[in-house]
Amino acid sequence: MIRSTRIPPILDRICDESSITSALLVTTDGELLGSSSEAPPESLGTLLADIAMDYHRLGEEYMAIDPFSEKPKSHMQCLILEMDLGMIAVSACAGIDCLIIAIAKPDTPPGLLKARSQTLATYIQESLSTLIETT
Repeated sequence: MIRSTRIPPILDRICDESSITSALLVTTDGELLGSSSEAPPESLGTLLADIAMDYHRLGEEYMAIDPFSEKPKSHMQCLILEMDLGMIAVSACAGIDCLIIAIAKPDTPPGLLKARSQTLATYIQESLSTLIETT
């Protein structure tokens, strides 16, 4: 289990000065649960959570169209957005309604950004799943 005071140091683990500058933990509704020490405004987390959930819903709609699909639900693992001033990775924590948002410099390799954000999402997912199982 993760205590709320431990969230910023955990998010700081994927940040460094040369590539990933900040990280956020938000709910799928956009509520900020925690941020790294160099965090952007909370409104950015809300906006990115909305964008990620739109992509997730679009994936589910496409899955429903596919006649060969056995699973009616999709699971978005990582969404990478390339912007003019940097790159953003949004990784979903499966089974819990949380997203990891990592903000990186424009020259960051997408593979590094994806790997770090998904590794942190898996760690958060495993840590918070014990809370869901007990409720």
